[in-house]
Amino acid sequence: MNAVTKTDSSLPAHLQGGKSTSFGKVDAKDLIVPRVKLMQATSPEMQTFDGIKIGDFFHNVLEESWGQSVRIIPIMRRKEIVLWAPRGDERGILARSRDCIHWDEGFANLKFEVKLKGVKDPVTYETKGNVAESGLSEFGSAIPGDAKSRPAASETQRMLFASPDHKDAGPFLVINTRTSLARAKGLITKIEMRPVDPWGQVYVMGTSNEKGDEGDYKNYTYTADGYASEADFNWARDLYLRFKDLDFGAADEHDDASDPGAAKPKDDAATRDVSGVKTF
Repeated sequence: MNAVTKTDSSLPAHLQGGKSTSFGKVDAKDLIVPRVKLMQATSPEMQTFDGIKIGDFFHNVLEESWGQSVRIIPIMRRKEIVLWAPRGDERGILARSRDCIHWDEGFANLKFEVKLKGVKDPVTYETKGNVAESGLSEFGSAIPGDAKSRPAASETQRMLFASPDHKDAGPFLVINTRTSLARAKGLITKIEMRPVDPWGQVYVMGTSNEKGDEGDYKNYTYTADGYASEADFNWARDLYLRFKDLDFGAADEHDDASDPGAAKPKDDAATRDVSGVKTF
């Protein structure tokens, strides 16, 4: 964390020597990463900030819209199982498993009562000893007794990106889960098929119009946009080296994906892992 970090020439001359130290000793518990969220009709930011449109990408720390497409460079990702609170429930993440097997410390053997849209009585979720024992990642667990309901706990891809057009904003987190999970897996497959490191690749993160049980919503799209310049490659690689051993968190981790509730997805790719894809 003490390596010199290159800076751009827009800084005053006396500041162009680079960053030689951190603000004290920084560990994973100190590191909170900004998040870029895809705005939906139900996004609370739509009511809080002026000028934001459905389908905009919103930076939650800068509190600004980046429009409906953003050029990104993939830095790294984390695959997790997350038990999300229903939309509108301010608890956000109820339980998390970073290895997709064991619940993280403090999340085992807990009970959560939640109120689901369209379900009359509250539902209770029990994490039990581990993910498999809980059954919460299996179909039929979102609404106990309804075999058509989705898994209560969703596979979640937490992807760290950086934008060559917003370098001052640094890296940011994009969360793909539930209905956006298949789009993340499509991106992962594209990344693995290309012949250079992830941080040498450029994509355009955009949106598509979708229909779900809750109505119309926006979903993510990822389109290849060539390769990074030498300067951008070195900048993004430095970010990877900085973050690769850290368990980073987000400043805001609520699920903003569409939640189709009891409906089983038509395309099993939404929940199927991609064979042969490695974590980067």
